[in-house]
Amino acid sequence: MDDYLGWFQRGLKFAQLGFPDRAAESFETAEAIEPEDATLQFNLGTAYLSLGNFVQAVTSLDKAIKLDPSNSDAYGNRAVANAALGQETLVTADVEKAISLGAPPEGIESVLNYVRERVNPDQD
Repeated sequence: MDDYLGWFQRGLKFAQLGFPDRAAESFETAEAIEPEDATLQFNLGTAYLSLGNFVQAVTSLDKAIKLDPSNSDAYGNRAVANAALGQETLVTADVEKAISLGAPPEGIESVLNYVRERVNPDQD
């Protein structure tokens, strides 16, 4: 278990320092040791999201939600990843769930609008 915690903590530190690639690598190593940790899956999904690896982000966030369905941030981040992938029907469901769990609607909409503008810059 010490190895897992060491890799997980390393991933958190890299994420805090703004190195999502190194965070993802550390979280991946931790995942090989302890794949059923909801917090790890959330952080791995968030690192992938930061890297623009949206399919991998959705996969990890799916696992995080399965393991802890009360994590509003996991739903919000999955909504962002799905928006980047153009999966708007999935975005709507995740936004509703995130808000029902206490996520601030303005924050989610702000991030989603930013992502949508990046994905479809000609859309107005």
